[in-house]
Amino acid sequence: MSMYYNPVEVIETNNWQKECINAQKSLGIQNPLVITSNGNLKRQKLSTVFNPKSIFSNILPNPTFKSCKEAIDFNLNKEFDGVITIGGGSVMDTAKAVMASMGTGIIDLAELLAITEPYEKITPSIFIPTTHGTGGEVTMWGTVWNMDEKKKYSISHPDLYPNVAILDGNLTLSLPLDISIITMMDALSHSFEAIWNKNANSTSTSYAIEAITLIIGNIEKFKNNPYTLKTRKKLLIAANKAGLAISNTKTAAAHSISYPLTIHYGMPHGVASSITLIPLLKTSRESVKDSLEKICYNNNLTFEQLIESIRLIPQNILSFTLKDWGIPRDQLPKLVDESFTKGRMDNNIVELTKHKVKSILEQVYN
Repeated sequence: MSMYYNPVEVIETNNWQKECINAQKSLGIQNPLVITSNGNLKRQKLSTVFNPKSIFSNILPNPTFKSCKEAIDFNLNKEFDGVITIGGGSVMDTAKAVMASMGTGIIDLAELLAITEPYEKITPSIFIPTTHGTGGEVTMWGTVWNMDEKKKYSISHPDLYPNVAILDGNLTLSLPLDISIITMMDALSHSFEAIWNKNANSTSTSYAIEAITLIIGNIEKFKNNPYTLKTRKKLLIAANKAGLAISNTKTAAAHSISYPLTIHYGMPHGVASSITLIPLLKTSRESVKDSLEKICYNNNLTFEQLIESIRLIPQNILSFTLKDWGIPRDQLPKLVDESFTKGRMDNNIVELTKHKVKSILEQVYN
Protein backbone atom coordinates (compact mmCIF):
# COMPACT_ATOMS: atom_id res chain seq x y z
CA MET A 1 0.00 0.00 0.00
CA SER A 2 1.42 3.38 -1.00
CA MET A 3 2.12 6.14 1.51
CA TYR A 4 -0.20 9.14 1.58
CA TYR A 5 1.24 12.48 0.47
CA ASN A 6 -0.30 15.92 0.01
CA PRO A 7 1.64 19.17 0.60
CA VAL A 8 -1.23 21.69 0.30
CA GLU A 9 -2.11 23.83 3.32
CA VAL A 10 -5.92 23.92 3.61
CA ILE A 11 -7.53 26.90 5.37
CA GLU A 12 -11.24 27.05 6.25
CA THR A 13 -12.58 30.55 6.70
CA ASN A 14 -15.53 32.93 6.40
CA ASN A 15 -13.27 35.67 5.06
CA TRP A 16 -11.34 34.50 1.98
CA GLN A 17 -9.94 37.98 1.27
CA LYS A 18 -8.25 38.25 4.65
CA GLU A 19 -6.77 34.75 4.36
CA CYS A 20 -5.65 35.47 0.81
CA ILE A 21 -3.73 38.57 1.97
CA ASN A 22 -2.10 36.53 4.77
CA ALA A 23 -1.15 33.74 2.33
CA GLN A 24 0.28 36.25 -0.16
CA LYS A 25 2.47 37.70 2.59
CA SER A 26 3.72 34.32 3.76
CA LEU A 27 4.44 33.17 0.18
CA GLY A 28 6.02 36.50 -0.79
CA ILE A 29 3.58 37.13 -3.65
CA GLN A 30 3.52 40.85 -4.45
CA ASN A 31 2.28 40.90 -8.03
CA PRO A 32 -0.08 37.96 -8.56
CA LEU A 33 -1.65 36.79 -11.80
CA VAL A 34 -5.32 36.31 -10.89
CA ILE A 35 -7.16 33.61 -12.86
CA THR A 36 -10.93 33.47 -12.56
CA SER A 37 -14.11 33.20 -14.65
CA ASN A 38 -16.12 36.12 -16.03
CA GLY A 39 -18.96 35.09 -13.71
CA ASN A 40 -16.82 35.19 -10.57
CA LEU A 41 -15.15 38.41 -11.72
CA LYS A 42 -18.57 40.10 -11.65
CA ARG A 43 -20.15 38.27 -8.70
CA GLN A 44 -17.21 38.74 -6.35
CA LYS A 45 -16.31 42.23 -7.73
CA LEU A 46 -12.72 41.03 -8.13
CA SER A 47 -11.67 44.16 -10.03
CA THR A 48 -12.02 46.04 -6.74
CA VAL A 49 -9.95 43.43 -4.85
CA PHE A 50 -7.07 42.93 -7.33
CA ASN A 51 -5.35 45.00 -9.99
CA PRO A 52 -7.74 44.66 -12.99
CA LYS A 53 -4.75 44.48 -15.38
CA SER A 54 -3.55 41.31 -13.64
CA ILE A 55 -6.86 39.42 -13.99
CA PHE A 56 -7.41 36.79 -16.69
CA SER A 57 -11.06 35.69 -16.80
CA ASN A 58 -11.78 34.40 -20.30
CA ILE A 59 -12.23 30.75 -19.25
CA LEU A 60 -14.22 28.08 -21.09
CA PRO A 61 -16.29 25.45 -19.19
CA ASN A 62 -13.93 22.67 -20.39
CA PRO A 63 -10.47 24.19 -20.95
CA THR A 64 -9.06 23.50 -24.41
CA PHE A 65 -5.54 23.73 -25.83
CA LYS A 66 -6.66 26.98 -27.47
CA SER A 67 -8.20 28.55 -24.32
CA CYS A 68 -5.20 27.57 -22.16
CA LYS A 69 -2.85 29.07 -24.75
CA GLU A 70 -4.76 32.38 -24.41
CA ALA A 71 -4.16 32.32 -20.65
CA ILE A 72 -0.48 31.45 -21.16
CA ASP A 73 -0.12 34.32 -23.68
CA PHE A 74 -1.74 36.72 -21.20
CA ASN A 75 1.07 35.92 -18.77
CA LEU A 76 3.89 36.55 -21.26
CA ASN A 77 6.19 39.54 -20.70
CA LYS A 78 4.53 40.33 -17.40
CA GLU A 79 6.28 40.32 -14.06
CA PHE A 80 3.88 38.10 -12.13
CA ASP A 81 5.44 36.38 -9.12
CA GLY A 82 2.58 34.07 -8.16
CA VAL A 83 -0.88 32.83 -9.10
CA ILE A 84 -4.20 33.33 -7.30
CA THR A 85 -7.00 31.19 -8.68
CA ILE A 86 -10.65 31.84 -7.83
CA GLY A 87 -13.16 29.55 -9.49
CA GLY A 88 -14.32 26.04 -10.27
CA GLY A 89 -12.57 23.14 -11.95
CA SER A 90 -12.07 24.76 -15.35
CA VAL A 91 -10.46 27.84 -13.81
CA MET A 92 -8.12 25.65 -11.72
CA ASP A 93 -7.21 23.46 -14.72
CA THR A 94 -6.36 26.56 -16.76
CA ALA A 95 -4.29 27.98 -13.88
CA LYS A 96 -2.20 24.79 -13.73
CA ALA A 97 -1.41 25.05 -17.45
CA VAL A 98 -0.25 28.65 -16.85
CA MET A 99 1.78 27.66 -13.78
CA ALA A 100 3.52 24.97 -15.84
CA SER A 101 4.42 27.60 -18.43
CA MET A 102 5.62 30.04 -15.75
CA GLY A 103 7.75 27.32 -14.17
CA THR A 104 9.41 26.21 -17.41
CA GLY A 105 9.30 29.15 -19.81
CA ILE A 106 7.61 26.84 -22.35
CA ILE A 107 4.48 28.17 -24.05
CA ASP A 108 3.52 25.13 -26.14
CA LEU A 109 0.90 23.07 -24.33
CA ALA A 110 1.81 19.73 -25.95
CA GLU A 111 5.39 20.23 -24.70
CA LEU A 112 4.18 21.19 -21.21
CA LEU A 113 2.12 17.99 -20.95
CA ALA A 114 5.23 15.89 -21.54
CA ILE A 115 7.52 17.42 -18.90
CA THR A 116 8.45 15.10 -16.04
CA GLU A 117 11.66 16.69 -14.69
CA PRO A 118 11.39 19.38 -11.97
CA TYR A 119 10.42 22.86 -13.21
CA GLU A 120 13.14 25.50 -13.37
CA LYS A 121 11.20 27.59 -10.90
CA ILE A 122 8.22 26.96 -8.68
CA THR A 123 5.36 29.44 -8.91
CA PRO A 124 3.76 30.10 -5.50
CA SER A 125 -0.01 29.72 -5.73
CA ILE A 126 -3.22 30.20 -3.77
CA PHE A 127 -6.30 28.30 -4.95
CA ILE A 128 -9.77 29.39 -3.84
CA PRO A 129 -12.62 27.12 -5.03
CA THR A 130 -16.05 28.61 -5.77
CA THR A 131 -17.76 25.26 -6.38
CA HIS A 132 -18.03 22.17 -4.19
CA GLY A 133 -16.96 19.65 -6.80
CA THR A 134 -13.53 19.49 -8.31
CA GLY A 135 -11.11 19.34 -5.37
CA GLY A 136 -8.54 20.80 -7.81
CA GLU A 137 -7.27 23.08 -5.06
CA VAL A 138 -5.42 20.08 -3.54
CA THR A 139 -4.28 18.12 -6.62
CA MET A 140 -1.29 18.40 -8.94
CA TRP A 141 -3.18 17.95 -12.22
CA GLY A 142 -5.63 19.61 -14.52
CA THR A 143 -7.69 18.49 -17.51
CA VAL A 144 -7.20 20.00 -20.95
CA TRP A 145 -9.21 19.06 -24.05
CA ASN A 146 -7.79 18.89 -27.56
CA MET A 147 -10.84 19.72 -29.66
CA ASP A 148 -9.09 18.90 -32.95
CA GLU A 149 -8.31 15.37 -31.81
CA LYS A 150 -11.51 15.12 -29.72
CA LYS A 151 -9.32 13.89 -26.86
CA LYS A 152 -8.81 14.65 -23.18
CA TYR A 153 -5.33 15.22 -21.74
CA SER A 154 -4.01 15.68 -18.22
CA ILE A 155 -1.39 18.17 -17.21
CA SER A 156 0.24 16.63 -14.18
CA HIS A 157 3.39 17.53 -12.24
CA PRO A 158 4.41 17.59 -8.54
CA ASP A 159 5.33 21.29 -8.91
CA LEU A 160 1.67 22.06 -9.73
CA TYR A 161 0.37 21.37 -6.23
CA PRO A 162 -1.00 24.70 -4.94
CA ASN A 163 0.71 26.02 -1.80
CA VAL A 164 -2.50 27.09 -0.10
CA ALA A 165 -6.18 26.21 -0.59
CA ILE A 166 -8.70 28.61 0.96
CA LEU A 167 -12.21 27.23 1.56
CA ASP A 168 -14.92 29.86 2.06
CA GLY A 169 -18.49 28.61 1.77
CA ASN A 170 -19.70 32.15 1.05
CA LEU A 171 -18.18 31.87 -2.44
CA THR A 172 -20.48 28.94 -3.29
CA LEU A 173 -23.74 30.64 -2.25
CA SER A 174 -24.30 32.18 -5.68
CA LEU A 175 -23.96 28.84 -7.49
CA PRO A 176 -27.17 27.97 -9.39
CA LEU A 177 -28.95 24.82 -8.24
CA ASP A 178 -28.13 22.72 -11.32
CA ILE A 179 -24.40 23.62 -11.20
CA SER A 180 -24.39 22.88 -7.47
CA ILE A 181 -25.75 19.39 -8.10
CA ILE A 182 -23.35 18.80 -11.02
CA THR A 183 -20.31 19.71 -8.89
CA MET A 184 -21.62 17.72 -5.92
CA MET A 185 -21.99 14.62 -8.10
CA ASP A 186 -18.43 15.11 -9.33
CA ALA A 187 -17.18 15.17 -5.73
CA LEU A 188 -19.21 12.03 -4.98
CA SER A 189 -17.67 10.34 -7.99
CA HIS A 190 -14.15 11.37 -6.89
CA SER A 191 -14.80 9.83 -3.48
CA PHE A 192 -16.09 6.47 -4.71
CA GLU A 193 -13.39 6.30 -7.39
CA ALA A 194 -10.73 6.79 -4.70
CA ILE A 195 -12.15 3.82 -2.78
CA TRP A 196 -12.43 1.22 -5.56
CA ASN A 197 -8.91 2.08 -6.66
CA LYS A 198 -5.69 0.06 -6.91
CA ASN A 199 -3.74 3.10 -5.63
CA ALA A 200 -5.84 3.54 -2.48
CA ASN A 201 -4.21 3.79 0.93
CA SER A 202 -5.81 4.02 4.36
CA THR A 203 -5.61 7.85 4.45
CA SER A 204 -7.09 8.38 0.98
CA THR A 205 -9.89 5.92 1.76
CA SER A 206 -10.60 7.64 5.06
CA TYR A 207 -10.89 11.04 3.30
CA ALA A 208 -13.20 9.50 0.68
CA ILE A 209 -15.48 7.96 3.31
CA GLU A 210 -15.69 11.32 5.14
CA ALA A 211 -16.56 13.08 1.88
CA ILE A 212 -19.33 10.63 0.94
CA THR A 213 -20.73 10.72 4.47
CA LEU A 214 -20.91 14.54 4.34
CA ILE A 215 -22.52 14.66 0.88
CA ILE A 216 -25.13 11.96 1.56
CA GLY A 217 -25.82 13.43 5.01
CA ASN A 218 -26.45 16.95 3.69
CA ILE A 219 -28.17 16.46 0.37
CA GLU A 220 -31.71 16.68 1.73
CA LYS A 221 -30.94 19.84 3.72
CA PHE A 222 -29.30 21.29 0.63
CA LYS A 223 -32.22 20.58 -1.70
CA ASN A 224 -34.72 21.94 0.83
CA ASN A 225 -32.73 25.13 1.30
CA PRO A 226 -29.84 25.55 -1.15
CA TYR A 227 -28.69 28.89 0.20
CA THR A 228 -27.74 27.96 3.75
CA LEU A 229 -24.10 28.76 4.44
CA LYS A 230 -23.71 25.95 6.99
CA THR A 231 -24.72 23.29 4.44
CA ARG A 232 -22.62 24.83 1.65
CA LYS A 233 -19.58 24.81 3.93
CA LYS A 234 -20.05 21.10 4.60
CA LEU A 235 -20.32 20.36 0.88
CA LEU A 236 -17.20 22.44 0.18
CA ILE A 237 -15.29 20.51 2.85
CA ALA A 238 -16.61 17.25 1.34
CA ALA A 239 -15.37 18.22 -2.12
CA ASN A 240 -11.99 19.16 -0.62
CA LYS A 241 -11.70 15.80 1.18
CA ALA A 242 -12.64 14.04 -2.06
CA GLY A 243 -9.84 16.02 -3.73
CA LEU A 244 -7.41 14.99 -0.97
CA ALA A 245 -8.43 11.36 -1.63
CA ILE A 246 -7.96 11.40 -5.43
CA SER A 247 -4.77 13.47 -5.12
CA ASN A 248 -3.17 10.13 -4.20
CA THR A 249 -5.23 7.59 -6.14
CA LYS A 250 -6.30 9.43 -9.33
CA THR A 251 -9.75 8.59 -10.66
CA ALA A 252 -10.86 5.29 -12.22
CA ALA A 253 -13.60 3.77 -14.39
CA ALA A 254 -16.39 6.36 -13.93
CA HIS A 255 -14.10 9.17 -15.10
CA SER A 256 -12.59 7.04 -17.85
CA ILE A 257 -16.07 6.35 -19.25
CA SER A 258 -17.00 10.05 -18.85
CA TYR A 259 -14.48 11.58 -21.26
CA PRO A 260 -16.11 10.53 -24.58
CA LEU A 261 -19.51 11.57 -23.17
CA THR A 262 -18.21 15.10 -22.60
CA ILE A 263 -16.19 15.46 -25.78
CA HIS A 264 -18.82 14.10 -28.21
CA TYR A 265 -22.06 15.17 -26.53
CA GLY A 266 -21.13 18.16 -24.35
CA MET A 267 -22.28 16.39 -21.20
CA PRO A 268 -21.10 18.45 -18.17
CA HIS A 269 -18.17 16.76 -16.46
CA GLY A 270 -19.96 16.26 -13.13
CA VAL A 271 -22.86 14.48 -14.87
CA ALA A 272 -20.62 12.43 -17.16
CA SER A 273 -18.35 11.36 -14.29
CA SER A 274 -21.22 10.23 -12.06
CA ILE A 275 -23.85 8.89 -14.48
CA THR A 276 -22.35 5.37 -14.15
CA LEU A 277 -21.76 5.53 -10.38
CA ILE A 278 -24.63 3.27 -9.33
CA PRO A 279 -23.85 0.34 -11.69
CA LEU A 280 -20.14 0.69 -10.81
CA LEU A 281 -21.00 0.71 -7.11
CA LYS A 282 -22.92 -2.54 -7.51
CA THR A 283 -20.06 -4.05 -9.55
CA SER A 284 -17.44 -3.07 -6.95
CA ARG A 285 -19.52 -3.85 -3.87
CA GLU A 286 -17.70 -7.03 -2.77
CA SER A 287 -14.24 -5.54 -3.36
CA VAL A 288 -14.80 -2.53 -1.10
CA LYS A 289 -17.19 -4.05 1.41
CA ASP A 290 -15.58 -2.57 4.55
CA SER A 291 -15.65 1.00 3.20
CA LEU A 292 -19.26 0.69 2.07
CA GLU A 293 -20.26 -0.68 5.47
CA LYS A 294 -18.65 2.37 7.15
CA ILE A 295 -20.47 4.76 4.78
CA CYS A 296 -23.79 3.01 5.40
CA TYR A 297 -23.19 2.96 9.16
CA ASN A 298 -22.24 6.68 9.23
CA ASN A 299 -25.45 7.63 7.43
CA ASN A 300 -27.65 5.00 9.06
CA LEU A 301 -28.51 3.42 5.68
CA THR A 302 -28.68 -0.03 4.15
CA PHE A 303 -26.76 -0.59 0.89
CA GLU A 304 -30.03 -0.35 -1.05
CA GLN A 305 -30.86 2.94 0.71
CA LEU A 306 -27.39 4.27 -0.15
CA ILE A 307 -28.04 3.49 -3.83
CA GLU A 308 -31.44 5.18 -3.62
CA SER A 309 -30.03 8.29 -1.92
CA ILE A 310 -27.46 8.67 -4.75
CA ARG A 311 -30.20 8.21 -7.35
CA LEU A 312 -32.29 10.95 -5.73
CA ILE A 313 -29.55 13.63 -5.67
CA PRO A 314 -30.19 14.98 -9.20
CA GLN A 315 -33.90 14.11 -9.26
CA ASN A 316 -36.17 16.93 -10.56
CA ILE A 317 -33.09 19.08 -11.27
CA LEU A 318 -30.97 17.23 -13.83
CA SER A 319 -31.47 14.37 -16.21
CA PHE A 320 -29.30 11.34 -15.52
CA THR A 321 -29.86 9.09 -18.55
CA LEU A 322 -27.77 8.88 -21.71
CA LYS A 323 -30.91 9.09 -23.85
CA ASP A 324 -31.92 12.45 -22.36
CA TRP A 325 -28.46 13.83 -23.19
CA GLY A 326 -29.11 13.08 -26.86
CA ILE A 327 -26.92 10.00 -27.19
CA PRO A 328 -28.17 7.60 -29.89
CA ARG A 329 -28.23 3.98 -28.72
CA ASP A 330 -26.29 2.86 -31.81
CA GLN A 331 -23.34 4.99 -30.60
CA LEU A 332 -22.82 2.92 -27.45
CA PRO A 333 -20.23 0.55 -29.04
CA LYS A 334 -18.15 3.59 -30.14
CA LEU A 335 -18.40 5.07 -26.62
CA VAL A 336 -17.31 1.72 -25.15
CA ASP A 337 -14.22 1.70 -27.39
CA GLU A 338 -13.28 5.20 -26.21
CA SER A 339 -13.96 4.51 -22.52
CA PHE A 340 -10.60 2.89 -21.76
CA THR A 341 -8.39 5.84 -20.83
CA LYS A 342 -4.91 4.68 -19.82
CA GLY A 343 -4.04 5.73 -16.28
CA ARG A 344 -7.74 5.87 -15.31
CA MET A 345 -9.58 2.66 -16.28
CA ASP A 346 -6.60 0.55 -15.14
CA ASN A 347 -6.86 2.07 -11.62
CA ASN A 348 -10.17 0.26 -11.12
CA ILE A 349 -10.04 -2.46 -8.48
CA VAL A 350 -12.45 -4.59 -10.54
CA GLU A 351 -11.25 -5.20 -14.07
CA LEU A 352 -13.86 -4.12 -16.61
CA THR A 353 -14.15 -5.70 -20.05
CA LYS A 354 -15.72 -3.97 -23.05
CA HIS A 355 -18.71 -6.24 -22.59
CA LYS A 356 -19.09 -5.06 -18.96
CA VAL A 357 -18.74 -1.37 -19.89
CA LYS A 358 -21.40 -1.84 -22.60
CA SER A 359 -23.70 -3.36 -19.96
CA ILE A 360 -23.04 -0.39 -17.61
CA LEU A 361 -23.92 2.12 -20.36
CA GLU A 362 -27.06 0.13 -21.20
CA GLN A 363 -28.13 0.37 -17.54
CA VAL A 364 -27.96 4.17 -17.61
CA TYR A 365 -29.42 4.60 -21.10
CA ASN A 366 -33.09 5.10 -20.21
